Amino acid sequence: MTIQEIKSIAPAVFTTSADPKMSNKYTFVPTVDILENFTNQGWELSSVKQNGKGMYGVHELRFRNGELPKVGDTLVEAIIRNSHNGMTTLNVGAGLYRLVCKNGLTVPTSTAEQFNIRHMGFDSEEVKKLTESFAKKLPLIQNSVDKMMDRMLTEDEKLNFAKGASIIKWGMGSVPFVDYEELITPQRQGDNSDDLWTTFNILQEKFVRGGLDYRTEKGRKTSLKGLKNIMAVNQMNTKLWTLAETFV
Repeated sequence: MTIQEIKSIAPAVFTTSADPKMSNKYTFVPTVDILENFTNQGWELSSVKQNGKGMYGVHELRFRNGELPKVGDTLVEAIIRNSHNGMTTLNVGAGLYRLVCKNGLTVPTSTAEQFNIRHMGFDSEEVKKLTESFAKKLPLIQNSVDKMMDRMLTEDEKLNFAKGASIIKWGMGSVPFVDYEELITPQRQGDNSDDLWTTFNILQEKFVRGGLDYRTEKGRKTSLKGLKNIMAVNQMNTKLWTLAETFV
């Protein structure tokens, strides 16, 4: 991605000072420095997002390192989240990018260590340590994915997974009239499989991207809206992964 493209999507990446509303106790960390440190250490920026278009809001960068092997049908990514208005601290975690559906997942802390960094800076040495730590954590991520790929679900189990995912989305007692069969129906030929990993990804894609038609509790026909907010996507990803692990 070019600098101009990044600026147009996430201007907060290039912000040079904290939100004026922040107290003088707040330590500002420029995201552009993190971007430069990662690229200098051989990581490539794969995507960037931001909540809104302001200069201080929550933004997310995802990086890939060609030296790290794939995990099943996915690439491992480093996910950097930051803000300059106190909405979130500088956070570095692991993610997976599934090549089949081009969907980004978040690996929860139960599977891969998450690196919570105070607003004190993140230099090249920190990136080197992070790369080494990712390499060490890959077997744990691989093991979790392998278990999901090996676990075959019955039709009833897949429907129960869809019901559990719906509760995550809408809350207990608030789930509308959803066709659970449609929820677990794959959108592409390559996802015609009964394993847990595929089922998890089918549900994750539908809840994050939206588009599913359903009826509200009052009977009104509507469509599931895709998630745009960075923190909402992260929360959905993490909770769905945790739910999937209960089926292993």
